[in-house]
Amino acid sequence: MHARVVDIRSAVQVDASHTHAWHILHEASQVEPDEAARMAWYRGDPIAELGQQTAEALVACGRHEDVLAFLRSVKRDLGVELTRGFIPF
Repeated sequence: MHARVVDIRSAVQVDASHTHAWHILHEASQVEPDEAARMAWYRGDPIAELGQQTAEALVACGRHEDVLAFLRSVKRDLGVELTRGFIPF
C-alpha cells in the first residue's frame, strides 16, 4: 500500500483565493446589491484604474488589496457609509 501524497500548498492557495474573492464580493455588495450583477462585474468587467483587468484576474495574481481599495474609493465617491467593522487609522 502506498501513501497518498497531497500538496497542501495548492489547497491553501485555493482557500486564500476563495477567501479574498468572498471578501471582495462582500465589499461590492454595498455598492451593487444584485448578486448576478456583482458576479458579472467580478468576472467580466475590466477595472480601468487597475490596468483594465477584472477583479477575478486581479485576485488570481494576488492583487486583492488593490481591488478592495478600489471598491472603498467607489463607496466613498458614492457616499456609502461603513455600516460595521473597523475604520483603518
